[in-house]
Amino acid sequence: MLVLFVLLAAVVLLQFLSRYVLNDSVAWTEEIARYLLIGVAYAGSVTALRKGEHIFLEVVYRRVSRASIKPLAILVNLVSVAFHAVLTLLAIGLTLEADRRMISVDLPKSLVYGFVAIALLASTVVAVQQLVQRSRQDGEQILRDIEEAATGEEAV
Repeated sequence: MLVLFVLLAAVVLLQFLSRYVLNDSVAWTEEIARYLLIGVAYAGSVTALRKGEHIFLEVVYRRVSRASIKPLAILVNLVSVAFHAVLTLLAIGLTLEADRRMISVDLPKSLVYGFVAIALLASTVVAVQQLVQRSRQDGEQILRDIEEAATGEEAV
């Protein structure tokens, strides 16, 4: 992800310098920056899912009974797995069907779609791992993990 971000920064800097300093814009920078931003977003979403940093309503877990915490967490993880799996299948289908080329650079758009499909597949794998982890925990441990994720600190 860091490599994508550095590439994005370099392309945007080149775009800025060529447009406002040299007054002669490099044609391909805007399109490539857009595709690199897509890559950064999807690679970042895998990292956020792995670290448990996506937005969620931890207050719900605090308000339900202790006996409901584990079933609720497993249900949430099942929905997450299904969501990521469906998106992965759609992205793979889009990658296989894409026959268009980028406008300013003679590369297939399926490269971008393929990267998105790989990132979504990685998200699906992470979601499955989290589901397995949650199914092995008791409600108290799940609540502690959620509290840690909400505060950003490890529980003692």
